[in-house]
Amino acid sequence: MSGSKKLKRGLASGSGAARGLAHIGVLSLACIFVQICLAQLLPIHSHAEEFKTESKALTLEESIDIALKDNHGLRAASEKITGAKEKSWEARTLFLPKFKAESSYTRLSEAPSLDLEAGILTPQALSIEIGDDNMYSARAVVQQPLFTGGKISSLNKQARNNLEAAKYNYEGAKQNLILQVKEAYFGVLVAEKFKEVCQDAVVQMKAHLETVKGLYSAGTVSNIDLLRTEVQSANAEQALIKAENGVELAKSSFNTVLGRGLNLPVEVVDVFEVRDEEYNLGQLLTQAQENRPELYEMKYNIRMAEAGVSIAKSNYWPQVGLFGNYEYHKGDEPIVEWEEDWMAGIIVSVDIWNWGETKAQVGQAKAVLRELQHLEAQLKDGIALEVKGALLNLEEAKKRIKVSEKAVIQAGESLNSVQIGYKNGRVDNVEVLAAQLALTQARTNHLEALYNHILSEARLEKAIGKSGGKEL
Repeated sequence: MSGSKKLKRGLASGSGAARGLAHIGVLSLACIFVQICLAQLLPIHSHAEEFKTESKALTLEESIDIALKDNHGLRAASEKITGAKEKSWEARTLFLPKFKAESSYTRLSEAPSLDLEAGILTPQALSIEIGDDNMYSARAVVQQPLFTGGKISSLNKQARNNLEAAKYNYEGAKQNLILQVKEAYFGVLVAEKFKEVCQDAVVQMKAHLETVKGLYSAGTVSNIDLLRTEVQSANAEQALIKAENGVELAKSSFNTVLGRGLNLPVEVVDVFEVRDEEYNLGQLLTQAQENRPELYEMKYNIRMAEAGVSIAKSNYWPQVGLFGNYEYHKGDEPIVEWEEDWMAGIIVSVDIWNWGETKAQVGQAKAVLRELQHLEAQLKDGIALEVKGALLNLEEAKKRIKVSEKAVIQAGESLNSVQIGYKNGRVDNVEVLAAQLALTQARTNHLEALYNHILSEARLEKAIGKSGGKEL
């Protein structure tokens, strides 16, 4: 029997006797269930602008497509890829020659001159201008690195790995978003179904209240029975109010995750079905190690750190490069015409002694590498725990579905029995109210078990990286 059929059968059945009426009320059941289900949906994300759209029932696939298109968090993750691509191109330019143009104009208070005192060669003092008070210069410069100790190639390797890490970061954000959509989608469904449970409880309580009123009018039951029933009926109505509010809250969360207007109407297609599928923990762990994008992102982060060590070590080596410039100038010599000069050469730079600066930089880079290696091991352990936890929750939900379905049937039969007995005077009102409460609780437990099953299945799929892969 499918989960949806089981649910319909359970929700349509009567309920069994339950004790502890003084300690448990329908209102408390509503509070607990709404908090359990909706608390998982309430890490509400950035507010989106509202826009108009036709109101129609959305499938789960359509909801995921909308979120992948409009969710701001995923868009932000995609910009990391764009930035990493630009960084990769920047690193490639380091291999190429750099061209630069410079120009300047200088105005002096007076033209520079050479003053000669009177002497044997100059019978009288002389002042000879050796420049102009207006100086102009235009220069073109070219520089080309020849040897950098592997720094440029390591920078390129670092940039390429950063780009790959950004891609897997995006894939991880995408998988997280898909899970958030599923949680929000199922949250809407379970909130609506729980509202139906509360509506049925209100109908049952009102029907019983009418019965009690009739018996009270006939003088066969006491005023206490009537008051107790009225209180329980009011509690059921309060639970329904909370359930209706829970539906609205679930729909708002759903809209926010999808990047839609907060108050847009929401209608989703019912996919509340339970698949009876068997899983092998060993195979699931293998899939997770092969598919989880976080592991591949970490792998490329480690490669970036390895390149960082090479970059730091490059400072031990001399830096060699070519340079050349062509200059067009005027005013800095006695000749008033424009002149041109050029030069070319090779420059070698090496640190002779820097008080261990390079060694410290290498040590820092190695520490970053070791840190990432430890984090990778921690990440693997965390993923394994996530997979096992999701599988255990799924198996628990399966068992709870069977038990809770049986409880719903028994609770329904018990309620029918005590209602007949109450009308015939064989059962008191407390037992009827307890049976009605037991039915509501049983249906709530069954609904929660179904919700936990379908949610645990979605979380298991995310835990093994089902939508991911080795290559992007």
